Amino acid sequence: MEEVTLDRGDIAALSSDVRVAILKALDIRPMAMSELADGLGLAKSTVHEHLAVLADADLVAHENARKWRDYTLTEKGRRILHPGRDHRIIFLLGTSLVAMTAGVLCVTSYLRGFVVQGGSVVREPLLLYAGEALLGVTFVLWYIALRCRRRTAPIPA
Repeated sequence: MEEVTLDRGDIAALSSDVRVAILKALDIRPMAMSELADGLGLAKSTVHEHLAVLADADLVAHENARKWRDYTLTEKGRRILHPGRDHRIIFLLGTSLVAMTAGVLCVTSYLRGFVVQGGSVVREPLLLYAGEALLGVTFVLWYIALRCRRRTAPIPA
């Protein structure tokens, strides 16, 4: 993940509690200025001034797709609010790789079996159960990583 470098303008933009509240509100979903004003209990002119400061710092952007201008977080704004989210995804995928490898080894050990005295092959069902459980854990971790990734994915313009 790329580091976020803050300059003096970014720090000034983040120094207001109202602007931080606006960023957190936009983290939930894109909103129009009137929605933000109503949600924060502020005048539209006040919210407009704060949005201008945040836009100058490249923390929010606006879309003119509809009659009202929707404001969204930029990638820089998202990284400031959630600095370690991609690390969680990497951890989940790494853990799932270990679980998948162990699961495949358990299942193949069960299928190969163990040769005992007399030449007969014995298969331990516990290896099959453990392998299936580990492969199930792998799919659950993939699902969680996918859900985390969807939350961090930028909103298409």
